[in-house]
Amino acid sequence: MNEAVIRELDDGQIREIYRQRILKDFKRDEVKPLSVILKTKKEGHYLGLGLTEGEEITAYAFFVTLSECALLDYYAVREDLRSRGTGSRFLQALIAGPLQTAPCVLVETEDPAAAQSDKERTTHQRRLRFYLKNGLLDTGVTSCVWHVNYRLLAFPTGRTPSPDEVRRHYASLYHTTMPDFLFARMVRIE
Repeated sequence: MNEAVIRELDDGQIREIYRQRILKDFKRDEVKPLSVILKTKKEGHYLGLGLTEGEEITAYAFFVTLSECALLDYYAVREDLRSRGTGSRFLQALIAGPLQTAPCVLVETEDPAAAQSDKERTTHQRRLRFYLKNGLLDTGVTSCVWHVNYRLLAFPTGRTPSPDEVRRHYASLYHTTMPDFLFARMVRIE
């Protein structure tokens, strides 16, 4: 059995994960164009990390990055490895490894209070419990992006930002990937 290692993903690996996994792992309206991801990476504001066993990527985490903060953009485990602890191990490895010295890392998770059905509420509650169980902190800040309501969580790295800092960092991160006119129409931070 190969040892699991976290590796930074190159453009080719990001393209492959995008086409083979992200488009399956996330709803279409949650997926930004690959061109935006690659452009943001080229500008130095995007990071793809993969949990690898040998040459195989078993889980991935993509981040929008700025010097003072990062936002988890996509996070998923290969479908056949879900519900086996892989996601928790990867998250813990990210916290103890590449994100350990990050001043602030934020996560959006769908707000269970805004769910449209019992099934959706259950899914949102499960995701929220996963992150909280793994040590992420509820910042008390909520947002609505592209008509999806989120609760913002923070990785337990660096110093836990205040709600005002979370709002400021979060807005800055979205301004990195979105033009101002679109931000004004599609992002609400509370």
